Amino acid sequence: MSIDDFCRSEIDEFESICDAWRKMREAQYHDSWERTRTLAAICIQPHIKKRITPRQLIPLPWDDKSHKPHSPKLTPEERRIRFEQIAKKMPCPHLKTDYCV
Repeated sequence: MSIDDFCRSEIDEFESICDAWRKMREAQYHDSWERTRTLAAICIQPHIKKRITPRQLIPLPWDDKSHKPHSPKLTPEERRIRFEQIAKKMPCPHLKTDYCV
């Protein structure tokens, strides 16, 4: 996201963009670990007598569906304050000011 896009975005738009970015990075991270444990299971299988699944070999935190990280929900006022704090740190050339807010 460019600085100009950031400065022109509304709080809800920025929050949606951040959420989408976080989900994308989390999916990439999970995919990497899934491939790693699948490869480990394939490599170790010929050397053990019992059949083993990748989940048995390397349990990962997201295998347990009941375990979800809890992030506190911010009120609209708290989101607005947080957005303004971030915006104050960003220069905005299109507004010809030192900061977006």
